Amino acid sequence: MSSNPTSHFVFLPNRPIVVQENGDTVRDKLKLHYWEWKGHQPTILFCHGVSFHGRCYDRIINEALNGYHVISIDLRGHGRSQQHPPPYDSRWIGEDILSFIETLHLSNDHLIGIGHSFGGYALTYAALIAPRRLFQSLLLLDPGILARDLYGLGDNKIPELTYILRRKNHWDSVDEMISRLEIRPPFKNWPKDIIRTYCTYALNENHELTCNSDIEYSIYHSTLHTNSNMYPLFEKSKFIHDIPIHIVRSSIPFVLGQFDTSPTSPELVRYLRKGRETRLDNAKHFFPMEEIQLTVDLIKQILKDNFRSNL
Repeated sequence: MSSNPTSHFVFLPNRPIVVQENGDTVRDKLKLHYWEWKGHQPTILFCHGVSFHGRCYDRIINEALNGYHVISIDLRGHGRSQQHPPPYDSRWIGEDILSFIETLHLSNDHLIGIGHSFGGYALTYAALIAPRRLFQSLLLLDPGILARDLYGLGDNKIPELTYILRRKNHWDSVDEMISRLEIRPPFKNWPKDIIRTYCTYALNENHELTCNSDIEYSIYHSTLHTNSNMYPLFEKSKFIHDIPIHIVRSSIPFVLGQFDTSPTSPELVRYLRKGRETRLDNAKHFFPMEEIQLTVDLIKQILKDNFRSNL
C-alpha cells in the first residue's frame, strides 16, 4: 500500500444543489472527489468533519490501515469536491454518502465506516436511510449527533456561531496559513505534519479556503435544525440495529460555539441495539488529530472485531 493515495472524481445523479429564492430546490449532478489507497478488503470509508477534508487523516490511515483498501471522501463544499452557494443541508450530505457508496458499489466490499465529528453524523444518517445494511461496522469518533433536545436551535439565527463568518478565507500561501494556525487552538495541539497536511489540501490553487466561512457556517447551522434530528429515524430504520457501532467520545460537555467540546449526546448509545461507547476523560473533540496512537489503536481494534465476526 502506498502512503500517497490516488485522486478520483465521481458524479452523483439527481442531487439537491441550490435552493432558489422561491424555495424550490434545483437538483443536478453533484461532483464529489475522493482519495483512494489501494489494498485488500474490507474497504474502509473515512468521513471528515466540517471544514476538514479527506487528507486530514493521512497519518492515521498510513499507520493503522497499511495494506487495506481505504477511501477518504471530500464532502460537498470541501477539498476538491463541488462547492455551491449556501444553504448546505446536513441531510443532503448524509444522502450524498449513501449515493456515493451505491455508485461505487462499496457495500459489496464488507464496508467499514469511520467518521469524525460531522463525518460521524453523515455516515450514521446514510446507514439510517439505506434500503439495506450498509456497513459491516461503524467507528464514530466524537460524532456530531447532538442531544435530542438541541435540535431546533438552528431554526433561528444562532449568535454563538456568527463568528465563523469572520474567519479568514484567503491566504498568501500554505506556509502563511500554517504559521498562523500553529500558534492558535486547537491547531497548536496538533503534530506539525498534520497541520501541514490540513493546510495544504484546505486551500485551492488561489490559496482560498475551499470550505469557506459561509459554507462552514451553513453546515454548522443546519446541524442544529429540527430537520437534522435523526432520532426518529432510529425507530424506523430496519438495518441500523444490525450494525455494530462503536462510539468514542470526549468527556468535555458540549458548549455551543466551542468546537473543542464534545457534540456527541451521552444518550446516543441507548438508541443503538449493537452500540457500545468509550468515554475519553482526558481528550478533546479533536482527539483524532491530537491523540494519534489512541486513534490508531481504536481502528486496529475494530478491524480485529470485524475479522472475528466473519469467522
